[in-house]
Amino acid sequence: MKLHWLTEAQLDDTIALLSYLNPNVPAGTLRARYEKIMREHNNYRVLGAFINGQLVGLTGIWHGTKLWCGDYMEVDNLVVHPDFRNKGVATSLMEHVNALAKEANCNIEVLDSYTTNYPSHRLYQSKGFEIWGFHFIKPLRDFEH
Repeated sequence: MKLHWLTEAQLDDTIALLSYLNPNVPAGTLRARYEKIMREHNNYRVLGAFINGQLVGLTGIWHGTKLWCGDYMEVDNLVVHPDFRNKGVATSLMEHVNALAKEANCNIEVLDSYTTNYPSHRLYQSKGFEIWGFHFIKPLRDFEH
């Protein structure tokens, strides 16, 4: 397995993979949102995991600062192709992000996980993540999610 930063050349494969995590969001909407994030936020990067040249997993990474914790690194939209789950792909991605967070002198790593995604909860807890709070959402209008 090889890990490297994704580029615009992998955009179609990236969106296809993100669709597994966001099955109710049309691919065109995912693409528009992804392109907007990449265009507007220089503190966001996407790390891809490749096996035999095929993109099989990815995670977005936000690096920022918050008043309550200082510097942090956020794992965002970690997804592994169903055919490659339970093969260490997510672990490799998370270990790489952890190393980047330490290099960037971050105080914490954070992530969000859907409340019903129990397999991800087990993975994240096995990697040392703890549940410290809730992520509250207040929809302001109907949107694709």
